[in-house]
Amino acid sequence: MIPPTIPTPRLTLIRLTDRSPTSQHLKWFHADWTDPDATSWSVRGASTSLAQSHARLVDALERDTLIYCVFENASTENTPGTHIGSIGLRKQDSGPTIPPLKRHAEDEGKELDLRILGYALFKSAWGKGYATEAAQGLLDAYAASVAQEKEKGDKVFYVEAGVDEENQGSWRVVGKLGFEKVGFRREEEAVFLGGKWRTEGYWVFGKYI
Repeated sequence: MIPPTIPTPRLTLIRLTDRSPTSQHLKWFHADWTDPDATSWSVRGASTSLAQSHARLVDALERDTLIYCVFENASTENTPGTHIGSIGLRKQDSGPTIPPLKRHAEDEGKELDLRILGYALFKSAWGKGYATEAAQGLLDAYAASVAQEKEKGDKVFYVEAGVDEENQGSWRVVGKLGFEKVGFRREEEAVFLGGKWRTEGYWVFGKYI
C-alpha cells in the first residue's frame, strides 16, 4: 500500500484522495492546475475553472493515478507548510508510449505494469532540486508498495517520462533519477508547450522499478 504521506529531507508529499467538490485536496489540485508556470509543459494545459479541475481530479483517481501535492516545511496535513506543486504516477493501461527498454531475460513475457511520471511545480520552487527530490521520494514509495507483487514474478513494473527537447530542467531531473532515453515520440498535432506551439514530438525516458 502506498502511503498517504511521503517525507523527504526537505519536503512532504500528501496524497490526494478526497474528490468531493469542497475538499482541501481539490483546492490544492486546482491551485496547481490553474498556475500558468506549473502547467507550462503539460500537454493538457491549465484548468479554466474549478469544475474542470474537479472533473480532472475525479478522472485521475478513477484511473488509479497516484497524485501527491508537494509541500516545503510540512509536518501534518493540518499544517502542511508551503504548497509548491504536485507530482504523480499515472496508470497507463493502454501500454507504453513507445516500445520500452529491453528487459532482462528472466522478465521476458511477463505482464508490463506501466505508469507515467509527471509533475507541476510553481515557479518559486524551480531550480532548487525539489522536482528530483519529490520524484525520488515518490518512486521509492511506489517501489516499496509493489515489492511483494514484484516478488511473485508475474509482472514487471515500468515508469515512463516524456520530456520536450527544450525542457532542460526536466532532462536533468530524469537523468538524476536514473531514467534512460528510450526514443522519440512524434506527434501529428501541434501542442502549446513552454510558451510556443510545437509540432515535432517529445523524448520518452524509461526506468524499471
